[in-house]
Amino acid sequence: MRITYMDGIWFDLKYIEEKDAELAKYINDHPVHSYRSSVPKEHTVAGNMYTHSMPNYERICSEGFDSYIPRIEKIEDKDIREGLLELIEGIRCYAARCVEYLRSVNADEKLIAALSKVPMRPCETFYEAVVCWNFVMYLDCCDNLGCVAKGLLPYYKGEDAVPLFENLFDNLDINGGYSMSIGTDGYDPLVMQCLKALRGKRRPMTELFVGKDTPDEVWDAALDVVKNGGGQPAFYNRDVLLGGLCRRFPEISDTDVKKFCGGGCTESMLAGLSNVGSLDAGINLALILDRCIHEHLEDCDTYEEFYGIFMAEVKKVCDTVMREIASSQKERAEQNPLPMRTLLVDDCIDKGLDYNCGGARYMWSIISFAGLINVIDSMVVLRNFVYETKKYTAKEVCDLLKNNNAAFLSEAKAFKECYGNGCDSTNAEANRISTDIFSNLDRGRPYFGLGYIPASIQFSQAAASGIGVGATPDGRSAGSPLCESLGAIHGKDSKGPTVMLESVTSLDLARALGIPVVNLTVNPGFENNILKALILGYMDNGGIQLQLTCTNKEKLLAAHKAPDSHKDLIVRVGGYSEYFYRLPENLRESIVQRSIYL
Repeated sequence: MRITYMDGIWFDLKYIEEKDAELAKYINDHPVHSYRSSVPKEHTVAGNMYTHSMPNYERICSEGFDSYIPRIEKIEDKDIREGLLELIEGIRCYAARCVEYLRSVNADEKLIAALSKVPMRPCETFYEAVVCWNFVMYLDCCDNLGCVAKGLLPYYKGEDAVPLFENLFDNLDINGGYSMSIGTDGYDPLVMQCLKALRGKRRPMTELFVGKDTPDEVWDAALDVVKNGGGQPAFYNRDVLLGGLCRRFPEISDTDVKKFCGGGCTESMLAGLSNVGSLDAGINLALILDRCIHEHLEDCDTYEEFYGIFMAEVKKVCDTVMREIASSQKERAEQNPLPMRTLLVDDCIDKGLDYNCGGARYMWSIISFAGLINVIDSMVVLRNFVYETKKYTAKEVCDLLKNNNAAFLSEAKAFKECYGNGCDSTNAEANRISTDIFSNLDRGRPYFGLGYIPASIQFSQAAASGIGVGATPDGRSAGSPLCESLGAIHGKDSKGPTVMLESVTSLDLARALGIPVVNLTVNPGFENNILKALILGYMDNGGIQLQLTCTNKEKLLAAHKAPDSHKDLIVRVGGYSEYFYRLPENLRESIVQRSIYL
């Protein structure tokens, strides 16, 4: 089968040739997904010019696609205008075919009636709105659900929404979809309905925004879902994150920022209003440090001299990556039109611009940093071992690392002045390192958009990103996984979760708005009031995101030994929830090593 990719959909070219030879020839002559990413491959950890998105579900529900036609007809660009009008008719035809199929299988008349109306005409009832939301989700390849509770609230009349939400969430999950966001603008009754429907669900990854005003019933419902073992919800700091985005990008209105939803797993986006590069690149900091150690450490007389060389190399990589992202954005704008997202995301129609050509209301680019915690602990060890105590010479350290010396790595890993262990000097260095690294993105400007923002999201790539990295002074052996989140390296957080999270808040989180992912594993028997206090204390200190895996060591060990016999175990990885058995073996090993709290 010959296939090609267009606007998020794979096509069978042989089928197209049989049905429309002219269209097949055009696709062959104009490969619309052939734009080239020029970002250096070694710095594409978990991201390489990839863009998640979510439609403006609320507008489609309230207006219907038929109301889009007069706006489309005003577009001056003939190709965009005619293309979008054809797309509207294609959606009409698709909806009609769905209705025809439903009738052929004697489906529920209520569903048939709803789909005979939406999404072409406005929704009037809650049921119609959920059906519309579900239909539109499929138009954008079941990527993200956006702000479900807030968006559906205008249609809610007190019905039991849980069964419909469960069905909607299952549809997203079985199609490989991702996230939704709740609580950005308070806690309406549908927030509780969403939480009840999430019990035991792997997807959608749910971003629950919390603060001191969060009602006890929301906390109780959320923590009940956590205990159910689906990895949901993750907890987000409303004031720090939304306020931080508005300060970073003053163009964002106070109303629009409340439409925050993590694109894909958790990358910062505004539902229905944004085109965000997520993730456009993933800079491998541990790889840069590895090279700097072997090329420069022996020539540096002081720690500050080596620190300066390392930061200069990080800056050089950041500058290269930002330049190449801008270049790839330009090429994508020229070669990769996305008519479906142009239709679904504001303000493309009103601007008369394609989604990839600056049509969306808000655009920015996210660059993730992998291995930050490995770098922090490595730099602290180098400062102490080589320059303060002079326990080892620079050459000895280089040789020991090059030889992957187990005794040296064990000694380095056991060094108590580490991140996550309550060491004030290490936390201060963590702040300096993260600020110096993240601030490299402050001055950058993409080809389209408001700017770059840092993140630390590695998904399942923490293992793969370590393969090409030699042994590092944090005690990590050559080729082994990097630290999977901004939590401590496994085994070093020996003083409990509060101390570990204090290290996280020592980082320059105010810049890391892309999202700074933090994993925390808790026992199923945790007490709600203790975990609630831990989360609120963390957020009071500036924490942005905290995602929980709820399991015990025995189950992790059993699942690692016989993964196919424990297919129900769900864990949180670097930004997303996944069935444990689906993860690569080296990542499963890393998860087994996690500290388990409470």
